[in-house]
Amino acid sequence: MNKLLFFALFIFLTSCTTNVSDEDSSGIVDVDQNYIEKNWVDLIIDFNPRSSDELSYGRIVSFLKPNSKGSLDTFTVTTSVNDKLFMKEDKFIFIGGGTNEACLIKTENLDLAEHDMASENRDTIFLNYGKSKLMDYIPYQEIPPINTSLLKKTLSVIDSKRNFVLSDTIISSYTFEAKNFLDGIKFEEYYFFVEYTVDYCAGGDIIMYPESVKRKMYYLINTGRDLPRDTTINWTLVYTDQYGRSDSLEMKTLFK
Repeated sequence: MNKLLFFALFIFLTSCTTNVSDEDSSGIVDVDQNYIEKNWVDLIIDFNPRSSDELSYGRIVSFLKPNSKGSLDTFTVTTSVNDKLFMKEDKFIFIGGGTNEACLIKTENLDLAEHDMASENRDTIFLNYGKSKLMDYIPYQEIPPINTSLLKKTLSVIDSKRNFVLSDTIISSYTFEAKNFLDGIKFEEYYFFVEYTVDYCAGGDIIMYPESVKRKMYYLINTGRDLPRDTTINWTLVYTDQYGRSDSLEMKTLFK
């Protein structure tokens, strides 16, 4: 299946009902509060870069970026026709293409090899760390808060007769982990549900900081023993964002 088919499937799924009060319906429940879908183009528009904001080609730039483990990594790149950095007074945005040769802009007036070689003799610009840093900005993306009331409602009642024990599918920008729940019940991710990757000039993938919000689709599955009936279980739901920041929610679920 290609990326276009994945995207079409996502549009179809998200058009389904999200009414969790109807116990006979199954649909998509988006538990990200006030989430507005934004792709890389929207993020660039929000930043509103001007040509005067772009760092010239051949400059070595280094900055700290958040990772998925709750810490920061160093990212260093030489600006070029494929790796662009736009700076304002208190923030920046980096947009890079993949290493695919199809991304290279061919022009008689630009020798990329000489351009890269010349950059080795230039000082590194440290954007957000070190003694000569230009700003304190770290390129975190704003993660929407989780709708705890909707999440609790969605998981408040489970049908003991189902293998996929939850009739609704959950979409969120958080990963979920059930603790102190029944053995064998776990959140399973739809692995085909990935925010569609936009091709950058005929083949290379977009690299962007700050990154877009990473969303996932989950269902709740029973891989263990038979489920109890007419039983209420108190358990803990741990939810973690793409930067490794976690919080928890005390849950109460009735198996009927």
